[in-house]
Amino acid sequence: MADDTLKIEADSSGIYLTLVADEISLPAVMRFLEGQGVRKYNAKAVEELVRQKIHTRQRIAERNVADEKDAVIDVQIAKDGLSATVSVESPFFTKPWPSAADIEERLAQRGVTFGIDKEAIEDMVSLKMASTVVVTANGEPPKNGANASIQLILDPDKAGEQEAEQTTEKIDYRTRSVFLNVHKGDKIAEKHPATEGKDGTSVLGVTLKAAPGKDVSFPIGSGVEVSEDGLSLFASLDGRLLRRDKKLVVLPELEVGGDVDFGIGNINFTGTVKIKGSVRDGFSVVATGDIEIKEMVEGAHIETAGNITIGGGVRGMNKGKILADGTIKMGFADQAYLRSREDIEVKNAILHSEVIAQNNVTVMGGSKSQIAGGKVQAGVEVVCQTLGSEMGTKTEIVVGLPPDQVERRKELQNLLSQHSEENEKVEANLGFLKKLEQTGKLDDEKRQILVKLTQAKFKAQASVRAMQEELKELEERLELGKSKGVVRVKGVCYPGVSITIRGVSYAVQSPFKFASFVYVDGEVKMRSYDA
Repeated sequence: MADDTLKIEADSSGIYLTLVADEISLPAVMRFLEGQGVRKYNAKAVEELVRQKIHTRQRIAERNVADEKDAVIDVQIAKDGLSATVSVESPFFTKPWPSAADIEERLAQRGVTFGIDKEAIEDMVSLKMASTVVVTANGEPPKNGANASIQLILDPDKAGEQEAEQTTEKIDYRTRSVFLNVHKGDKIAEKHPATEGKDGTSVLGVTLKAAPGKDVSFPIGSGVEVSEDGLSLFASLDGRLLRRDKKLVVLPELEVGGDVDFGIGNINFTGTVKIKGSVRDGFSVVATGDIEIKEMVEGAHIETAGNITIGGGVRGMNKGKILADGTIKMGFADQAYLRSREDIEVKNAILHSEVIAQNNVTVMGGSKSQIAGGKVQAGVEVVCQTLGSEMGTKTEIVVGLPPDQVERRKELQNLLSQHSEENEKVEANLGFLKKLEQTGKLDDEKRQILVKLTQAKFKAQASVRAMQEELKELEERLELGKSKGVVRVKGVCYPGVSITIRGVSYAVQSPFKFASFVYVDGEVKMRSYDA
């Protein structure tokens, strides 16, 4: 046998090696001999052949038939059963190299039946890869099932976070909030179910069982509920979403331990809000339930569908607004805007403010309980200890017919009149198109117009009904104001005060004590306080 640089021969007298080319190293010669299955040879003779570059045939070993072994195919199976390797110990060069079938047969003898790599075996044979460990079979590992996981759609721990984007615009920290508000039915989280996994197979053909994924439960607290399929978590009521004892809960009440400022941000909450501190200038608190503020409100916006109670008062700085569908109660109001669909109750003073109440405005219980400056409007009654001031501060009181309601009534009447005119035009056009339809002269274009006009008619009718209902309710409130409008001053009423009842005005020219102002026979007249 020979390659490009070496030639090996054997006869009864021994084993011979011939150097064909000069450029070969001793390690290369040794590897060659090992690959030819020659394991016992005269190392000095081989070294001399290479060193002196002898090109004649040199005897390097005796011929011993007992040493002339066949190839040995060794198969090893991994402990996990997922791979099998083959290594071939070279046969003596006069004996045959094992075939691919020989290797496959040896694998079969070891029980390897799955994932056999025929290409790797062919390479071993064609390249005569001696003493090289080759992976000749691969099993399929089991794929364990994925554990169930919970994905938060709404995360209370990330409330108020704003994504950092490459922008030169400044962040308005008032608009962020550290509270997360949710509504009933909002999806809070969803579950990705555990999977069963996929079994594998070892190289021995044995099934390798996959472990199923583990289930996980929603962190359920109060105010949340799981869907019927068990894969979604929803809010069961309106309120604040937060974590409590590692559970998700929705609370119908929001409590702020200190001030509403840059550390808290604006509040927009579906439920009741309690603030133990103050609401600072420029911030807002909006809720659907009652709002209770322990201390002060500065130039802030407070609005709710419920009641508002402010322990201190409002220092509005001509920008603070307090709006409630229910009753408003506070210590004082200075340069503020107050509006209630029910009553407004102030203990100490309303100063230089605009105040509107659907029913009554009462300023009583303090040392002065004074209304001075600005404009106060009430649908039914205004009661205070002191009205106006010794300095003659211009103060306007309006009861009986609140101007905003009168203006809204006029607006609704005008809108209804416009709708009536538009409806007449729509009816005329519909009548014309229906006649065309009856005579078979309605083409596709006109049919589309007919459909659109019909839809517009129904939409307009719904809008008219809503305005008519609002107008009726407004008329009832205005009628109530006509019969009950009164202004009562338990202490002093000073000049500079203008009182308007049912559209008729009365200017106070001199101080009065313990007086009531009522509408009688088309005039505003003064009576005693209890009159």
